[in-house]
Amino acid sequence: MKIKKGAQFTLIVLLLGLLLSSCSTTARLEKMERDGWSLLPFLEQHHIPAYESSYPTYYNTGAEWNERTLELIEGAQDYILICTFLGVAHASTEPVWSALAQKMAEGVRVYILIDSSSNFQMIPNSSELIQAAYMRLGELGLEVAEYNSLSLSNLFFPLSLFHRNHQKYWVVDGELLAIGGVNINHTSIAWPLGVGNIDSMAEVYSPGALQAVVDLFVETWNDYSPKQLKSSAFAVKEGLEEESTTLYLVDHNWPKKREVSPLFDAFSLYAQEELWLIQGYTFITPALLDRLKVAISRGVKVSVVLSEYSTQDKYELASFYGILDLIEAGINVYMYNSPDGAFLHLKLMVADGKLVTMGSANYNFRSQVLSRELNFLFEDERIGGEALTYIEELMEHTRKVTLEEAQNYRTFKGWFNNLLMQVWG
Repeated sequence: MKIKKGAQFTLIVLLLGLLLSSCSTTARLEKMERDGWSLLPFLEQHHIPAYESSYPTYYNTGAEWNERTLELIEGAQDYILICTFLGVAHASTEPVWSALAQKMAEGVRVYILIDSSSNFQMIPNSSELIQAAYMRLGELGLEVAEYNSLSLSNLFFPLSLFHRNHQKYWVVDGELLAIGGVNINHTSIAWPLGVGNIDSMAEVYSPGALQAVVDLFVETWNDYSPKQLKSSAFAVKEGLEEESTTLYLVDHNWPKKREVSPLFDAFSLYAQEELWLIQGYTFITPALLDRLKVAISRGVKVSVVLSEYSTQDKYELASFYGILDLIEAGINVYMYNSPDGAFLHLKLMVADGKLVTMGSANYNFRSQVLSRELNFLFEDERIGGEALTYIEELMEHTRKVTLEEAQNYRTFKGWFNNLLMQVWG
C-alpha cells in the first residue's frame, strides 16, 4: 500500500509541475524575441553541439529500415551498437536478432541496450502481452543491457519508474550513425505486414557525432551492465570527403542535459511563415501550446499532422482529446489515414522549409522531462525542401479535423487517458 501511495504522490507532483510549467513560457519567449534572439548563439548557450556531417539518407517505413538493418549487419566488420526503446521476441524481429548473433559468432562485437518498457508491449488491438527480447537475446548469446529495470526494488523509488530511455540509434563500425523513431518490435517493423509504422530513420556519416554517440552508448551501458566498456575500444573513422552540412545533436537526459525544451523553443522562435509538426500523438500541455501560440502571434501558419490506426485505443483517446485545444489556438490539425492501415509514428518538425528536426522526441511533456531522447537538428534548405516534399506526400492521405469532430473527442475517457499519457505515453 505504501508503494502504491508513493507512486500516486509522484504522479501528482509530476502533473502539477506539468501544469505550472506554462506560467512563464509566453513572457520568456516574447522577451527573447525582443532581445534579438538568433539560432546559433541559442544552441551554443544550451550546449547543443554542432558537427560536420554528410547529408542524411532516410528510411521512411519500419519495413524499409528493417531491410536496411539486415544489410548493415551483414556488412559489419568490427562492431555494432544498438539502442532501442522497445525490443521484443517475435517472428518479425527474429531475423534481426539471429543475424546479429551470427555476426557476433564471426567476431563482430555486438551490444544492445533495451528499455524495460519492452516488458509491457501488447499485440495490437488486444490486451495480450508480447515477450520482451531479453530472454531470446540471452539464448542467442548476445550482449544486452536492460535500461532502468522495472524490478520490485525500483518500486521503492516511484519517480524512477517514469525515467525511460526513448532513444533509438545504431552505430556500425564507426562509419555510420542512424537515429529516428523505429524500434525493434512487432508494431514498428511489421504492423501492417510489409509496411510497419510510417516512421523515419536518418543515416549519416559524421565523425564528431559518431564519437559523441559512442560515448553516450558506453556511458549508458556502464550504468546498467556489470560488463564495463571503454569508448576507446570503438574506433570512429576520420575524414569527411563527401558533400557536407552541419548537424546539431540533441541528446536529452533530464536533469543533467535539458535539451528538448530548448529545441521546442527554437522552433517557436525561428518560424516566420510556417511550422509543421508531424506527430503520432498529441499529449498537449499549456506550456507546449503556448510555444505554438507565440509563433501564431507573429502570423506563422502552424499545422499539426496526427494519425489514425494507433494499435491501442488508450493512445487514440489520449491524443485526440487534445485536438480541440490546438484548433481553438488557431492551429490547423490534420488526420493521416494510411492507404495500408499503417500508423504514422514519425516525429518531425519543420520551420520555414529550413530548420528541421527528427529523431525520438515527441512534442510532449514526457520527451521534455522524463525520457532520454536523441534528435538530429539541421538548418539547411536542401534538407528542409526534402522534408516538405515528404510532408506533401503524407498530406495526400490526410483530412482536416473540424471543430465539431474535435469536440466529440472531449470525453471523460479521453481526459483520463490523456492525464495518464502525460507521464507514461
